[in-house]
Amino acid sequence: GTVVTGHGTIFEKELATGDAILVLINGQEELRVITMRLSNQSLNLSSGFSTSLKVPTTFQYIRKPRDATKERMDAQRKHEQAREEQEQHAFDLYSSSTQMVYREKTETGSYRIKKEQVQGGKSRADLLEMRAKKTSDKYC
Repeated sequence: GTVVTGHGTIFEKELATGDAILVLINGQEELRVITMRLSNQSLNLSSGFSTSLKVPTTFQYIRKPRDATKERMDAQRKHEQAREEQEQHAFDLYSSSTQMVYREKTETGSYRIKKEQVQGGKSRADLLEMRAKKTSDKYC
C-alpha cells in the first residue's frame, strides 16, 4: 500500500511533503516520494513498494531539493505584507475621524451603541477622551 505506519517515529519533525524514503527490499533499493504526512506515526507515499512491508524496516530519507529563489521571494512577500499591515494599523490609530461611537446604558440595564457626529477631524485620542467623559460607557 501507499500508507506507511511507524512505531516510535517522529515523521512530523524529520520528514516533509516532497521528501523521499529509501528502503532496501530483497537487496534492491526502492525510493518513494512522500505525498502527505498524516502524523508522527503515519505518512502517505506516491506509490507502494514492490512488496508489502509487514515487519519494521529501517529506512533513509532524502530531503526535497530547496528552491532558494522561491523561498527568498516568499520571505520578501511576507515581509512586504507585514510592513503594509503595520502601516495600515498605524493609519487606523492616528487617522482622524468625524464620528464618535460609544455605548449608552438603557433603562433595562443593557447597553445600546450610539454614534455621534463631531465637528472637524478628531484624533483617536480625542475621541477616546470624549468617550471617557460619557459616564455610561462601560468600556471607559
